[in-house]
Amino acid sequence: VPSADRRSKVDDYWEPAKKMMNEPKFLQSLVDYDKDNVPPAVIERIRSYVANPDFEPEVVKKSSTAAFGLCCWVRAMEIYDRVAKLVAPKKVALKQAEDEFGRVNELLQQKKAALDEVESRIQSLQNQFQATNDRKEDLQRQVDECTKKLDRARR
Repeated sequence: VPSADRRSKVDDYWEPAKKMMNEPKFLQSLVDYDKDNVPPAVIERIRSYVANPDFEPEVVKKSSTAAFGLCCWVRAMEIYDRVAKLVAPKKVALKQAEDEFGRVNELLQQKKAALDEVESRIQSLQNQFQATNDRKEDLQRQVDECTKKLDRARR
């Protein structure tokens, strides 16, 4: 199509775009679009449109509400791509931290189980010590009684 100054030609995507937007599954294809795997070349091309002041949603809305919706979707994809690139390393770091937390938490549970076992053994030994000590005191009392009886018997 001739450009506005009639000296060159420009690409006119409006007719193919209208045809594409009239397809029955067009909206579903936008919803299902794999936004996490947009090729970098496509993103670069989108950025050239997003940078164009004529591609602002309010400007586009004056021409067509359908184009307005598509403009908003394209801008959203570009923003999503930028944000996803910022978030991706953080997701990896989070995954690593969660994995490390899982390993450390498992080790903690093992150590707690070992501690519970040791505390149980200590309690058992304390009970045994108390029983033995009580028996010793009882035997000591019996020895004292017998000694007193012997002393009385000798007098």
